[in-house]
Amino acid sequence: MPMNSDGHNPDQAETLRTTYRYDLWRGAFRGTLSVGATNVGLFVVIRHFNADETIKSLVASAPFIGMFLSVFLVHYFSRTGMKKSLCGALPVLLAAICLFLSAAADSVYGFAGFLVVGFIAVNSMIPFLTSIYSDNYPEKRRGKLFSRPLILTVSSSIIFSYTAAALLDWNMAYYREIFVFLGFCALGKAYAVYCMPSQPIEKEKGNHKNPLGNYKYIFLDPSFGWVLFSWFIMGFANLWTLPLRVEYIASSAYGIEGTALLVAALTTVVPETFRLLFTDFWAKLFDRMNFIVLRMTINIFFALGVGLFFLTANPWIIALGSAFIGMAFGGGSIAWGLWVTKYAPPGKAAAYMSVHVSLTGVRGILGPALGYWMLARVGPQNIGLISAGMMLLATLMLIPEIKKGAAKN
Repeated sequence: MPMNSDGHNPDQAETLRTTYRYDLWRGAFRGTLSVGATNVGLFVVIRHFNADETIKSLVASAPFIGMFLSVFLVHYFSRTGMKKSLCGALPVLLAAICLFLSAAADSVYGFAGFLVVGFIAVNSMIPFLTSIYSDNYPEKRRGKLFSRPLILTVSSSIIFSYTAAALLDWNMAYYREIFVFLGFCALGKAYAVYCMPSQPIEKEKGNHKNPLGNYKYIFLDPSFGWVLFSWFIMGFANLWTLPLRVEYIASSAYGIEGTALLVAALTTVVPETFRLLFTDFWAKLFDRMNFIVLRMTINIFFALGVGLFFLTANPWIIALGSAFIGMAFGGGSIAWGLWVTKYAPPGKAAAYMSVHVSLTGVRGILGPALGYWMLARVGPQNIGLISAGMMLLATLMLIPEIKKGAAKN
C-alpha cells in the first residue's frame, strides 16, 4: 500500500477529506429537516388543518417509526450489494419526493400522509451513515470529525425554526413554500450522502430470511446487549418527557402558562444553545475517555436537567434544568451516533447500529404516549423525579461495564 512522505496512505487521507466535506453539507441539511419533522410539520397539522389526535401522533412519531424500521432496511439492502452511500441516499431521496408532494397537498390526509412517509424514510438511513463513519474515520478522531457537522445541524435548526415560525405567523399559507424548501434540503442531503466514499453494505450470513436477525447481537455480544438495555431505560426516561416540557410551561394547569416566547426560550433556545456550546467539549472526551464513564457522565447531566426542569414553576430554575439538558444532548448526540463503532467488529457497524436505532424508535414511539398517561396521574413534579430516578438507575447499571469500556478505547 503506497505511503506518502509522512507515512500516511494518501488514498485513506483523501477518503477522509471527501467524507468530511460532504458530511458538513449533510449536517447543515439535517438541521432544517429535523425541525421540519418535529416542529413545523406538527404546527401546520394543528393550526392549519386542525388535525385530530391520531394524525398528530403519527406526525410526531414518524422519525421514531423510521428508526425502528431501519433494522429491516439494513437487512434487505444488505442483499443487494449496493454501496452504503447509495443505501443511505435512496431513503432521503424518497423523503424529498414526499416533502414536495406534501407542499402540494390540500387535505390533512394528503399533507400528513406524505409528511409521515417522508420523515420515516429520512430517519431509516442512519445505520448506513454510521457504518460509513466506521469505515472512513480513524477511531481516535471520530468524535471530533462528527462534531463539526453536528454543530452545523444545531445551528441550521435554530435559524430555520425561527425563520419558519416567522413566516407562518405572517401567513400560514407559506407552509407550502417551507415544505418545498425542505424538499430541496432533502435532495441536498441525499446528494451529500451519495457522494461519500463507501463500500458495499456487508451481507449477513445465515439470516437472510429474518429481517430481525441483527437482534442476535444483543445476545451474542453480552456487553453490547447490557449497554443497550441500560440505554433503553435512560432513553425512555428522556423521550417520554420531551412533549411534556412544552405542556408543563404552556398549560395553565401547572401554574406557569408561559407565553410563546417563554415556551420557545425554555424548550428550544436555551437547550440548543448549550448543546452548541458543549458539542466540541464532548467530542474530545468521546475520542479520549472511557466510553462507559462518558455515558454515565452524560446520564447524570440529563438526570439533573430533567429533575430541575419539573421541580418548580420558577422560570429561572427551569432554565437551569434546560441548560443541563442542552449540555447533555451535546454529548448524547455524539455518543448516540458513534458508540457502536467502539463495539462492533469490523464490517458489523451497520448491523449493530440498526439494532440501536431500531430500539430508539421503539422507545420514541411508546414513550410520549406513556408520558401523557402518567402526567395525568402523578403530576409533573413526580414525572421529573421518576425520570431522574430511571436515569440514575441506568447509570448504576453501567458500573460493571467500566473495565470493558476501557478496553474499547
